[in-house]
Amino acid sequence: MNLLALGDITDQRAAAYVAERLWEVRRREHIDFVVANGENASFIIGAGPDQVRKLTEGGVDVITGGNHTMQNPACYPMLEEGRLMVRPLNYPDAVPGHGYVIADACGYRLLVMNVMGVMSMQPQLDHPVPCIRRVLEREAGKYDAAVLDIHAELTGEKYLLAHLFDGEIQVMFGTHTHVPTADERVLPRGSGYITDIGMCGVRESVLGCRVQEAQEAYLTRIYRRHVPAEGPIQAEGAIFTFAPGGRVEQVRRLVF
Repeated sequence: MNLLALGDITDQRAAAYVAERLWEVRRREHIDFVVANGENASFIIGAGPDQVRKLTEGGVDVITGGNHTMQNPACYPMLEEGRLMVRPLNYPDAVPGHGYVIADACGYRLLVMNVMGVMSMQPQLDHPVPCIRRVLEREAGKYDAAVLDIHAELTGEKYLLAHLFDGEIQVMFGTHTHVPTADERVLPRGSGYITDIGMCGVRESVLGCRVQEAQEAYLTRIYRRHVPAEGPIQAEGAIFTFAPGGRVEQVRRLVF
């Protein structure tokens, strides 16, 4: 089985780009399941219903979130449904939505989880480790493989989580920083891992935003309203290939 994880989708144009091309990529790369981080799909303020519909019709099976997800109340009904879209599970229980879903992938039962880091991240949420352990214990025996989107700022925090859950969670990848890392690997106990899978957005940008406003804010320390970048778009992610028995045997980056 091949699972494709796609990095942060930066805005509406990027969501449309992915939706228009993903089925062909799935056929070409023999992809059985797709997870995509959509917390910026409406440009910073979460993923709206239009973007969720386009992405799921276009070939995304589960949309994960992050620190901007809850800024868009229009997505709350979809989060509550808990079938196509999840938010970080270390949000308080009173927050709308769910932090994980068990989905079918060609007969495999995939537990797809989403957490947010606590180091240099806002808002400050509960520590992710106890939250993850509670889900693994609660759902034991109900899934065949587990997947974790680690939405975090610091590479070290993502690496720590990966080693803590190596062998328990079969696929782990980082999102949020929008820049792909070159450390894709299979960890010692058989989990596939990469620190960040990058973004789906305009390549010549500052994390999907127009360079000019980002430069002005950086140089003057005066807030400038973010503006979506314009130009050619590319989608970045990674393919995790499972061996018989559930162990990941290969991780490779993908750009389209």
